Amino acid sequence: MKKIFLGAIVAASTFISLASCNNSETPNSSTSISVDLTTNIELKLNMAYGNKDQTVTYQKSNPLTLPDNTVITQGSLKPFWSYLGKQTNTTFKDITIQSQKASEMITTSAATGFTDADIYGGNSIAESLMSYGVQKKFANLTEMMNQGLMPHVKAYLDANPSFKSAITAYDGNIYHLPYIAEVGEFARDYHMRESWVTSLLDNTGGKSYDTDTTLTTYYKGFWVGNNARTGNNGGTVTPKEGVNITKKTNQNIITLMNALPSKNGQALAECLKTYIQNNYDYTKASELYLGEKAAYDIDELVALFRVIKANPKFLTSGKADTVWPYFTRQSSYREELLRFATYFGGVRVHGSDSYSARWEIDANGQIQYTYTKEELYNILNYLSDWNAEGLIFTDTYDSNNKNNFRNQLYFADNAENAKFGFMTFDFTASTTADGGANEPARDIVGVLPPVSKVNGVWQYYIDNSRVIKPDGWAISNQSSDAKKQRAAVIFDYFFTEEGAVLQNYGLPQMLKTDEKFTGPDGKEVPAYNDWTLQTTKEMANGDLSTFLRNFIGALMPVGYAKEIGFEYQYTSERGFNAWKLLQNSTTNIPSYAGTGLQGDNPNYYKLIPPVFSLTERQTETLQNDTTINSDNSLFEVIFNIIRYKTRNDAPASVKLPADYNAYYKLFQDAGIETYISTYQAAYQTMQALNK
Repeated sequence: MKKIFLGAIVAASTFISLASCNNSETPNSSTSISVDLTTNIELKLNMAYGNKDQTVTYQKSNPLTLPDNTVITQGSLKPFWSYLGKQTNTTFKDITIQSQKASEMITTSAATGFTDADIYGGNSIAESLMSYGVQKKFANLTEMMNQGLMPHVKAYLDANPSFKSAITAYDGNIYHLPYIAEVGEFARDYHMRESWVTSLLDNTGGKSYDTDTTLTTYYKGFWVGNNARTGNNGGTVTPKEGVNITKKTNQNIITLMNALPSKNGQALAECLKTYIQNNYDYTKASELYLGEKAAYDIDELVALFRVIKANPKFLTSGKADTVWPYFTRQSSYREELLRFATYFGGVRVHGSDSYSARWEIDANGQIQYTYTKEELYNILNYLSDWNAEGLIFTDTYDSNNKNNFRNQLYFADNAENAKFGFMTFDFTASTTADGGANEPARDIVGVLPPVSKVNGVWQYYIDNSRVIKPDGWAISNQSSDAKKQRAAVIFDYFFTEEGAVLQNYGLPQMLKTDEKFTGPDGKEVPAYNDWTLQTTKEMANGDLSTFLRNFIGALMPVGYAKEIGFEYQYTSERGFNAWKLLQNSTTNIPSYAGTGLQGDNPNYYKLIPPVFSLTERQTETLQNDTTINSDNSLFEVIFNIIRYKTRNDAPASVKLPADYNAYYKLFQDAGIETYISTYQAAYQTMQALNK
């Protein structure tokens, strides 16, 4: 009888495929469990993502024909899961309600004791998996690893102790494996229309600026007065090793613009161009914002926004009389606006990539709720000034608007009644994607972030890195030992070399056998063959991520370590340049290790855990004594301040807090003190486990 012995722990940097393990003669130790793979075992999967296309079952009405001529039809397993089943002699049965949200699935399954499936997974589900794990509803993965199961998972976690601590429950055990999303990489970055910057700032007189669009200004500037950017206060910054950019005077462009007697497109453009000439030694004025020597601060960015806002006809050749300097991809991403807080002196808003991670770790190792800080309230008022000037796309705030603003404002310039946007913060590959045959050539490029004093140190910083997600999967403790052990084999497979390639890039028949792809970071990764790239264009509009997840079944947010190599392969040349720009710059990002330029707070750069492990009593306290997580109207206030405060034009039904004290009282009434103390206790417990 052939068995796979998983008792030997391999080196953290070494991954052996499951196939090689099948032939292993490693002796079974007294603490190891041998797993029989000669017997086919059926595992039931309940994987809820709230999207029928993202389950393990193929849900497309149009069949998919693979390179080996296998035809995948609606209702069958996606090819990734069929292949995985053959590799592990496992039959997968998908019992997922195809469009069910993970939270709904957990509630339903908990009521029946998690007896309907062997593996449970979904998005934003980790806190529930940890909580029910402590209650013995899910298998103790720590115990299984100690028995010799999942050696590749154990090796990975041993090599990444900060990851291990982030998923350890308060009782010291691990009950789920998370989706680890390219940790250490930039998540998103800023993008601009390159030609708008060059045509406005490098224009030598061949084209006339707008003179019939006049702005009313409200924003007074941040780097002003005693906070002026000069000398030691950011007078010199280093965008790239060996390159220093010095601002010559203590002038502030916002102050200069606000003093203009007429604030039309021409006056604002000429003011900014003169300011750049007087303060920097660039060959072209556009270099303040574009390329490897960019060194603009938040006030200089607002100045550019104003010039753009006042020159709609100049920029669109008369197609539009309104343009939007800044927009988010959609209204559900509106909290991206708050990321600008970084550039007002390094104020933190989100402790990780998730909008719900509204925590920072202070110098004493305590977590603080960022949304209640007076510094953030002040920034809401700055953003309200921006909004009053028309610098932010107005639909951004309306959570009922489900449109994709990026498609509207970046990718539809030839549409009837086209709308135009200038800058956004989003993923590189999709934002810089090439247009189709009937679309104009795109000139959207990645740019360095604004410079700012962050953690007391002037630097380039993006408070958005790829992180451990609150998504993942766990094994039901109600399943038989044989099924739990087979599920452990599946979990471990994703951390082998073979499994990692399968999950990150797809089936072997989708890849070139004799060629690698070199990314902008110089690393070689598996290269896609012509069938994959062509079929992606035909069936997923060229979006490789969508194709892999929705058609093939790979890249689903289960427990695995995601690589960025697949993303490189559907990135335009501009996207490559954007990655290179960031990778070759001095731009910093947060990490689980928390390393960064030494400054005021030694914990400033440290990411918070993807979720907190709460006891039953703590969960009950949050449910009974606070409404922070359940009262969406509380967060609507934040965007109403941005939307209405400066102009004082809120509808009668919208009540705005008069000042910071009134703002903070809203959180007090929602139980913020209890909320913070509860999570602080959970955080301290998690930290104590890892000392």
